[in-house]
Amino acid sequence: MDWFAMDPLLMRYLGQTAPWANFDQAAASRTALIFRPVQAEDADLIVAMHQRLSEETVFRRYHSPRVPTRREIDQICQLSGENGRTLAATVSGKNTAVVGLAYYVVSAANTAEMALLVEDRYQGQGIGKRLLQQLVALAVAQGICYFDAFVLPTNKAMLHLLEQTGPMVYNRLGYGARELRIQLTAVPTFNLVWEPQKPAVEEAVYLAA
Repeated sequence: MDWFAMDPLLMRYLGQTAPWANFDQAAASRTALIFRPVQAEDADLIVAMHQRLSEETVFRRYHSPRVPTRREIDQICQLSGENGRTLAATVSGKNTAVVGLAYYVVSAANTAEMALLVEDRYQGQGIGKRLLQQLVALAVAQGICYFDAFVLPTNKAMLHLLEQTGPMVYNRLGYGARELRIQLTAVPTFNLVWEPQKPAVEEAVYLAA
């Protein structure tokens, strides 16, 4: 599926230069990451990522030892825009792998429930922040005003990231998790790079190995 040809919003908001890093693409010691929309054929890569996750990361994300079924992952990969969006961070090279995943599911006219997951070895490097920034940009473009999230109280990193995303409508404890609603006030201030006369390219960034 040609996501970029089908949806100009993806062209506009995903063809961007990250403002928080200066990347040397010629450096042989760097690992290239691609941030892009998820496609149906990515399901196997997402299943494989879950198999590499630590028990702690699985519990932080899903609040239990249970990981999504293949059917559930297929549904995440098929979010089309009208019902939500899914983005992935993938490692480029000989063996492509998904190492980060972010998505939202529209739950009301102007509200969506979001989720974010980054593989253990790639945590703490800004990947989750970048995925969330792009997800917010797409949601705002779609007319989404609020993100809902359910986060364990012990997941301090995720709570901090969400607090930076926008004004907090509420942050309350319910059923063992923090229930948050974040107002999405504006598209993040990226340098937009979009040349529609050229084929769309995925955004590549480089991390130190």
